[in-house]
Amino acid sequence: MTTTNIQYKAMKTRTFKQFGTFSVIILLPLLLIFSGLLIKTGFHSDPMTIIQLFLVITFLVCVLVFYQIKITIDQTTVSFKLGLGFVGKTYQLSDIKSCKAVTNGILYGIGIRMIPNGWLFNVSGLQAIELQFKNRKSIVRIGIDKPEEIASIIQSLIDSDDLKDPVPVVKQRRMNPMWIVVVILFLLPIALLISSNKEIDIQSDINGFEIKGIYGMTISYRSLLRVDTISELPAIRIKTNGYAFRNTKIGNFRLADQTNVKLFVKKGFPPYILIKSKDNKPIYINFEDKQKTIDLYNELLKNKK
Repeated sequence: MTTTNIQYKAMKTRTFKQFGTFSVIILLPLLLIFSGLLIKTGFHSDPMTIIQLFLVITFLVCVLVFYQIKITIDQTTVSFKLGLGFVGKTYQLSDIKSCKAVTNGILYGIGIRMIPNGWLFNVSGLQAIELQFKNRKSIVRIGIDKPEEIASIIQSLIDSDDLKDPVPVVKQRRMNPMWIVVVILFLLPIALLISSNKEIDIQSDINGFEIKGIYGMTISYRSLLRVDTISELPAIRIKTNGYAFRNTKIGNFRLADQTNVKLFVKKGFPPYILIKSKDNKPIYINFEDKQKTIDLYNELLKNKK
């Protein structure tokens, strides 16, 4: 056994990290821009807000994944993790044929991507180590800023006599946190759509009534000027700051006659209640259940001062 092999036989674990400078420079400003837009426009339930929220979460996950890469080498395995560990892989040294330092082409880029004959995992720069395997043709490249040193350590361990009788490794199955993030990314917009399509909740007391929800408001009975029912909604020109999906329309809209109004309606389920007050723009309210609309109308008439 050579001196080099004796040196690495005594080695327990070596860890190498590289900060994802390029990834952070690209992703962090995008995260801050979309976060700022989301805060500026407010957390509404309209599709645009849902898209902005989706982008914020996406860029946040990308930053947490690509802000660094870590390679860990021990007596029997080589492993790497991206960021917080959402993405990673462990390879048995006994399965690796060779390891060498390489320089990626500019077109290979940054991130997780397919390359000729294999895969690349990279957060910054062009340097990497390349793993070739005994029982498959595909290769794996792992971007790192000390490829020569790492490749030398791995190759020395591969050539070591220790691998002639490798210690069996018991693999423990565990859920990859990345799947949790993916599920959240897909379920959050769906949850927002479902919650936005729920009927409005109105609570009242002796002084007035409150419309609950993101676009909710409180109206005192003393401020009521007109409470009436109509069988058909006026023509709507645009949504100014609201939510519109299928027959649900909630929030701020502008009518064809340029009147700014607030809608809390399920279109196609007349009648609709028209409310005009001293302090607010005209409001239209209804429910899918016709009787609930009539009951609310009667309650407003009874309490109108």
